[in-house]
Amino acid sequence: MKIRIHNNTIRLRLSMSEVEQLSEKNEIKEELKFPSPYPSFIYNLKASAKEKFLSLTFAEGEISISLPLSEVKDWANTEQIGIAKTQSLEDGINLQLLVEKDFQCLHKRPGENETDNFPNPQA
Repeated sequence: MKIRIHNNTIRLRLSMSEVEQLSEKNEIKEELKFPSPYPSFIYNLKASAKEKFLSLTFAEGEISISLPLSEVKDWANTEQIGIAKTQSLEDGINLQLLVEKDFQCLHKRPGENETDNFPNPQA
């Protein structure tokens, strides 16, 4: 699962096996380790039957995102490319979340393994 953070937007891109894992096991977790004594940075994505909306928290170096299970199942089993959500924050600021299927690049890059990525619809 790739993460991109820019301004107040978090974008997650999932490979085919990760979309399947999220749909079947309801969770994906990644960890970025740093040299000691610094803590790891963890980000996880969950599909929950309890959630009706986006739920996003950050605590102790971990971003935790929960989406409604029904939306995740619909997305995983269709040609739908992504799920876009907005969470309102204080002071009228919004946090944007995009969860997308990761497509193969149109131009091959040396050393890049994209066999688990979705076929690019523009190819």
